[in-house]
Amino acid sequence: METFLKAMGSHPETSRKDLFLEIFNLSEEELETISFFGIFNLESEIGILETQLNKLRSLAYEDFIKDELTLLQKEFPVSKAVEFELFILDEQDQFVREKLGGVSAFTDWSGKMFFAVLPDAQVRSTLRSVINHEYHHHWRTHALNITEQNQTLMDRLMLEGLAEHFVRIRLGDAYLGPYKDALTEEQAKDLWESTYKLCRNELGERTDVYMFGSKEENLPFWGGYSLGYYLVKWYLEKNEGSSIEYMTSLSSEKFSF
Repeated sequence: METFLKAMGSHPETSRKDLFLEIFNLSEEELETISFFGIFNLESEIGILETQLNKLRSLAYEDFIKDELTLLQKEFPVSKAVEFELFILDEQDQFVREKLGGVSAFTDWSGKMFFAVLPDAQVRSTLRSVINHEYHHHWRTHALNITEQNQTLMDRLMLEGLAEHFVRIRLGDAYLGPYKDALTEEQAKDLWESTYKLCRNELGERTDVYMFGSKEENLPFWGGYSLGYYLVKWYLEKNEGSSIEYMTSLSSEKFSF
């Protein structure tokens, strides 16, 4: 972030988008993705961004992420190294601020994590939850060799469901994200039987609507995230004592019924 802001000041005539892509070594498609997840507006005033960056730095969130990931790597080793980038959250992103507690993140297919964080001390516990959630994605995709090409809807359901159970097991219920409460347990059962069970082998972008929801297709907001959580819950009810280590390496289809 600091390098990018300095480059903006030193080269005001250069496209900020081009500078950003060069400094962070990203493709335009990757920029689209991280913009979707709420990073700062590239056209914001430099002074505003510098103020936000200074506040983010004073909160030491970069070290916080690094330390938490180091602990996770020691406790739940993955042979592939963990990398991350920390960005300022777009302060106009009301969805992330209100629905996600001021933190948005995703892990790309190379295993790199991207965090967009509101420069506010109150988001620390949410950030810890999200770090753990994203680390589990890194762990499971590596353990099962899940790729962008072979990932099914069922894989996506279990990726999200297991990540939240990992948060619950390691940090406690207070750290759970808002996703699981998108559906009641009865709604989840009905949705599984009526729709998701039949579509669980679908691939590609088509699976997005099942995860995020679609009014046009009558699919509930965050339905896939919530259903994934319940699928793990139901599995544990039938297979008491299953460890998170065991479930992380378990084929997604084993959670189907």
